[in-house]
Amino acid sequence: MEKKVTDHTPTENFVANDVAELAVGQKVEHQKFGFGEIIKMEGASHNPMAIIKFETNGEKKILLNYARLRIVG
Repeated sequence: MEKKVTDHTPTENFVANDVAELAVGQKVEHQKFGFGEIIKMEGASHNPMAIIKFETNGEKKILLNYARLRIVG
């Protein structure tokens, strides 16, 4: 059974960073899944993916061309 997603309210003035700025080890904010840390990057440069461990929603594999992520640290 899949765990229910805990919805996140984005930080006021949320602005996503460019995919090229993202790197393993960064803390990020996702508009739906909340705050997490990038633990792995994979895929081709035209279709990059990241595995992110979110504080309240666990690990997610996210297509970076579609996800809006804001670097927080």
